Amino acid sequence: MYKMRLLSNALGPRALGRRHGHGGRGAAGFDLGGVFVPIPTPYQKNGDVDYGALAANFQRWEKIPFRGQTAPLSLGYCVGGSNGEGPYLSADEKIEMVSKIRSMIGNDRLLIAGTTCESTKLTCDLSKAAAEVGADGVLVMSPFYFKTRMTEDSLYKHFVTLADSCPAPVIVYNMVPVTGIDLSIGVLKKMAAHPNIVGVKDKDMAKLAALVTETRNLQFQVVAGSASYLLAAMLVGCSGGINGLAAVLGEPLCKMHALAMDGQWQKALELQRKLVNIDLLLMQECGPAGLKAAMELLGYSGGACRSPLPPICDEKVEKIKRTLEEDGFL
Repeated sequence: MYKMRLLSNALGPRALGRRHGHGGRGAAGFDLGGVFVPIPTPYQKNGDVDYGALAANFQRWEKIPFRGQTAPLSLGYCVGGSNGEGPYLSADEKIEMVSKIRSMIGNDRLLIAGTTCESTKLTCDLSKAAAEVGADGVLVMSPFYFKTRMTEDSLYKHFVTLADSCPAPVIVYNMVPVTGIDLSIGVLKKMAAHPNIVGVKDKDMAKLAALVTETRNLQFQVVAGSASYLLAAMLVGCSGGINGLAAVLGEPLCKMHALAMDGQWQKALELQRKLVNIDLLLMQECGPAGLKAAMELLGYSGGACRSPLPPICDEKVEKIKRTLEEDGFL
């Protein structure tokens, strides 16, 4: 039995009511408009999560003006995602991180937990536990170990069963490079009709545009998976993004989002052009180790990744530094 269940039972509905009964943050009040930061996980030398380093990072993230010029936007965080080395965190660690981060951030901040598991039951259990300790929503990929056995019907049932049982809104994460499964526009539109499936994160621009169009009459939001095309995604109607680059360059990303929301597209485009190279370098070429190296260069606590993820070489670190300097971020 997970330690997280003991924690959930101890907190009970009191914690659940704090997060989902206060402020209307059920599915109807859940807003993905804005820039969400997938939290990189810092580790101590013994491999444990370094909550001191995490708290220091949050002191900086919480000061970033993630609010728009024409309307308030969501400031959000995502725990246990790809850039947080989610597959290397145990269920207990994920729940502990959600609980501790909830105490580090403002009550108006949205907190999303990555709760992907291979079975429907484990995904439901982990999602419920995350909601009970402070997660406002859950971000879930398709189960992919038996990818060749998966059908659209089985995947639809997986997400709907989760949405039926989870007290927090569900965001579908269509991460094809990881899962090897590309959820079709048709099945995503079908999922979008469920009142507790509130959005999707995808990285295919054509699909993002089509999903916005196909779900325009539903209470459903589409978000971009990369900062390199966030502005283009917003232009076709996406709400915002869950972007790894926000961990190191949250301020310019949020400024770009705010400019776009205010209709200042040319100024937003100037920022977008500056963000493309570093985003491609960190997210595609280097991965989590590169993001942590950039964090160290910019004064955050990044540190090493968990084994077996290797560190990046000195040449890559130098390339990251040079790119940050060339684009005016260092």
